[in-house]
This record gives sequence, C-alpha cells and structure tokens, in this order.
Amino acid sequence: MEMFQGIETFRNNCSGPIVLALGNFDGVHKGHRQILRATTAAAGEISAKSACLIFMPHPLAVLTPDKAPALLLSLQDRICSLGNAGIDYVIVHPFCRSFAAIEPERFVNEILYEKLGVVGVVVGFDYSFGCRGAGKASDLVKMGTKFNFFVRVVDPVTVDGIPVGSTAIRQYLAAGRVEAAAAMLGYPFYLRGKVVHGDGRGRKLGFPTANLEVNCELIRPGNGVYLSKAACGEQVFWALASVGNRPTFCKGEPSLEVYLLDQEKNLYGQELIVSFLQKIRDEKAFSSPVALACQIQNDVALARSLIVS
Repeated sequence: MEMFQGIETFRNNCSGPIVLALGNFDGVHKGHRQILRATTAAAGEISAKSACLIFMPHPLAVLTPDKAPALLLSLQDRICSLGNAGIDYVIVHPFCRSFAAIEPERFVNEILYEKLGVVGVVVGFDYSFGCRGAGKASDLVKMGTKFNFFVRVVDPVTVDGIPVGSTAIRQYLAAGRVEAAAAMLGYPFYLRGKVVHGDGRGRKLGFPTANLEVNCELIRPGNGVYLSKAACGEQVFWALASVGNRPTFCKGEPSLEVYLLDQEKNLYGQELIVSFLQKIRDEKAFSSPVALACQIQNDVALARSLIVS
C-alpha cells in the first residue's frame, strides 16, 4: 500500500486506472470493509488498482467544529487498516471550506473524472458528497454513466438488526458497551499512547499503573474500569484499564491508567496499545485510598475469573 498527500501528488506519481472507494472510513468497521472488499474485487476484475480517498481534518471539524465527532482511529491507524484490507493507494486530501463548497456534479467532473481519472467508484448506501452533502449515492450512479465510469453502491451491514456505522459505535463506546462496539468494528476498540509519569498513587496503593498520553482527538470509552489487553511491542498482557477523572483524588482531567496483571514492567516512554474487552464497573469516588485499594483487589479478582471463564 502507498499513501499520498493530496490528489495532485497522487496523479503526479500514479497514472494507471483506479477503482476508488469514497467515504470517511473512521474505524474501518465491518460496513467499511464490505466497501473495501467490493473495491478490491472490482479493481481485480479489470486489472486496475484500488484506492481510497479520505479527507483530513474530518469535514465536520471544518464546517461545524462544535459538532465534530471524536475519532475512532488515528489517521496513521486508519491508513494502516486500509492497507491491511488490500487497498493499493490511500489518498489523504486536505479538507477546507473552499473544497466543501464544490457542487456535486463539479466534484464528479473535476475531481473524480478529470483529476483522478477513475474507471470505477464504490460507495456505501448512505454516501453523500458535494456542497452541503447534496449529492447522494443515486446521483453518483447517474453521474458515473454521464462521465463513463461505473458506480457500485454497497448495501448496509447489520449487527443484531442494527446498521453498522461510526455513529452507532461511538454511542456504544460512550455507554461503555465495548463488546457491542467490537461486534460492529470487527475487532476490540483500542487506544494507543505513550506511557508518561503520573503522580505515583497507584504504586502507593500496591497497584502500579501505566499512565497513557492519548491523542485528544480520539474517543474514549465511558468512564469506568475495563478488562483489557495491553500490547507493548510483541508482548501482550492481560490488564485492567481505568478510564475517568480519578474522583477519589479530586482530579478533573481525563486519564487512562493501565494495571498489568501479574507483571511489573518499567514502561515509561514506551508505546502501549490497550484493547478494551469488557466493562467491569463504573467509575466512582471512594471514601479513602484504602477503600479504593480494596475495590481494586476486587476488580483484579473479577478480571481473573473472566479470563479463566
């Protein structure tokens, strides 16, 4: 997989025919992967290359910043996931207000047909494009006929009767329903971050934790304690992850603290990837550090029973 910054850079380096997947692809969830499979299959049928066009920053962060969603994946992880799905090229194009103002047919004519030279386009059933999202998937099908490229519209993927989508996944995560989110994502939701120095309270309680510095643009699961797996390089450990604001110690800033079960390692400065598997309990304030330590002991015992079962 090759990544290109901008449409012009892409076409200056690649001139062959492409089948292009359009969408935001935040999370690269099961619905997205259906689109990606359709894209790579269509490209293979005509000996073309497969490509994805994504925008940065998120369009809503430009148009309505107060409504911009927290992201499920960083750009780096999104590009990696698209490559793992078999996409040949990922084009990351800067999104700005002038680009957002392009009318639907002009977008198809100037961007897809003239600049990218697509031979085919694949989109989800709910895809919209152009100024104010006025263009719909059905419009793209008609315009594709006009500009001589095919368009394939992929039907929704459902889990337990609910259409898979990034918004639904965010709602599950906000509610702490990480298992439901994983069912739609196709993998456990994870966060990666650098281990930084904290205030050392976990160690004083007998449960030394790794404090993670996480990209502020990414969503976090709802506050609480989660059975997790933590990966550091090639090593993977069972862990408890605490998401919240540390109310027992009157801390207001958001935190992600990870306690490795049966391991005590110096992880400062290293990157940790934490996958959230199951919520154990909500976050709450305790009357004293001793009471908190007793609760953590109970959390560890419950985590061990879940691992065994």
